[in-house]
Amino acid sequence: MKKSIISFYRKNKKTILLILRIAISVSLIVYLVSTQIESFSDIIEILKSSNKFLLLLSLSTHALGTYITAVRWKTLLNTQGVKLSNMTLSSTVLTGSFFNNFLPTSIGGDVFRAYDASKKGNISLGSSASVILVERFSGVVSAATYAIIALFLGFTAIGHQSVIVPIVIFFIVSLILGFLIINPSLFRLGKTKTSKFRFVRKISDKLSNVYNTLISFKKYKLVLVEVLIFSFLLQLSVILNYWLASMALGIDLNLTSFIFIVPVVAVIAMIPISIGGIGLRENSLVIIMVAMGVNNEKAALFSLIILFMLIIMGVLGGVIYIIRPHFTGRFKRRVT
Repeated sequence: MKKSIISFYRKNKKTILLILRIAISVSLIVYLVSTQIESFSDIIEILKSSNKFLLLLSLSTHALGTYITAVRWKTLLNTQGVKLSNMTLSSTVLTGSFFNNFLPTSIGGDVFRAYDASKKGNISLGSSASVILVERFSGVVSAATYAIIALFLGFTAIGHQSVIVPIVIFFIVSLILGFLIINPSLFRLGKTKTSKFRFVRKISDKLSNVYNTLISFKKYKLVLVEVLIFSFLLQLSVILNYWLASMALGIDLNLTSFIFIVPVVAVIAMIPISIGGIGLRENSLVIIMVAMGVNNEKAALFSLIILFMLIIMGVLGGVIYIIRPHFTGRFKRRVT
């Protein structure tokens, strides 16, 4: 019996994990609504009295974020001799958001982006994935830096719980990981072919592609600085997204509050137990905002609006994914 259960799990591991992640996300959202919202009529009244212009302005920051992500990605791809237009990369970023929100385990947004750039840019998948890795860690470093800035601005606790030590640890770990990524020789990846482990030798070619791509960034220090600046701007666009939506609902939190909130929530949402951080992000948002004095129902509604905006971008990415093959002439690679 035990062996049959283990065998069934191994054969259906991806499906089982997908179902579990869906169940966790749904359960967390249901928990949020059931514990934080007492009256749906009050929620409707808050929505009626909300500033619709600010909500649209908040939603528009996603377009800004998509463009910044595309430019950041393009900057890194250029170092590998890949010349793709901002339009092409923006469409891929949006499609990636669709996979992140709706198909997290089967493919994932970053995996799709790596594959798409590899195909369009005519580079190895390992090299394309390495570029995504560097890009992602620049985002982690920028988030950690904003969190440190928040500490200096006086945001040192959530309720009665101090966050100084966790944020400092996160910042230090981010810097260390960033250093290791641009110094892969410390992992001795270039010597995997001589490894005594068979499974390591088996993937040595793939590891070599990753190694060679990562090591190449040592020649592009100014590019890495430029990419980090783009990451700071991208993080700022997310902060503006949250701040504008909060103002639209009449929530009394200033911009500096979200310099603290956004990085903390982003880190929590990275925990890979739900779909695209759904549920984790919303509940952590409510906990932090309520600790800062925000009304429970407004905090819950705010978190659901942020989720709704992400879903809108995901749906848009799905539409692009469907229609893009019919407009290949507009999305062809062009040298810029």
